Amino acid sequence: MIKIENLSLTFGDKQLFKNADFTIPDGKFMFLTGANGTGKTSLFKMITGNINSDGIKISNTFKKVFFLPQRINYPEGLTLFEYVTSYFFGNSFKWYLSKEEKQKTEDILSLLELTDRKNISLEKLSSGELQKANIAIALLSDADCLLLDEPTSNMDLINQIKVLDILKKLQNNNVTCVVIIHDLNLASAYGDYFAGITKDFKIVQSEKNEFYTEENLKNLFGFDFKVVKNEKSYSVQIIN
Repeated sequence: MIKIENLSLTFGDKQLFKNADFTIPDGKFMFLTGANGTGKTSLFKMITGNINSDGIKISNTFKKVFFLPQRINYPEGLTLFEYVTSYFFGNSFKWYLSKEEKQKTEDILSLLELTDRKNISLEKLSSGELQKANIAIALLSDADCLLLDEPTSNMDLINQIKVLDILKKLQNNNVTCVVIIHDLNLASAYGDYFAGITKDFKIVQSEKNEFYTEENLKNLFGFDFKVVKNEKSYSVQIIN
């Protein structure tokens, strides 16, 4: 579990959060949503220490937290396989991949349907394929908590569903996933815990049935919503 207390963050004259609390429970498939510019990515960066804030208190019981950002600068001249396996060389002086590391990489590329693209240079891959390559790195990390910043962006609907299916199954291996997403309907179909950031930078979080109410969504986005409960998810539509 990750628990943040007294969360306050200021950029110049802009106050993002003030004495807010935020919790990531164990073993959940959690989605984080909210309008653009409300601090979702900044929240992830504070958890991983990429942004510091005075007075913030963070407790973390996870063994390893992996953060996959939305914007990545890709190196030139690498194939997809070389890019993904570079993870194994990041914090060591090793010069070759072990047999186990090669096999693990091959298995994950197969899972993400990237095997036939592994020898293609990054420059020739689609944005969706690049995003799946980044997800492959996240899966290679063996982290028990994944923080994924819009991992399904630039993907068609079929690939979004395939990736979310894979992430959902990680719960069976005691991996907690927290995904930033804007598609409330897709999130409802997969998530079991939700958090949202309002336009005045307040954090609201709850189980699905409490999160997907017309009142709560209006509070988050400032629009009227129609919410219909289906068998296992909710259908959300903005009312003009």
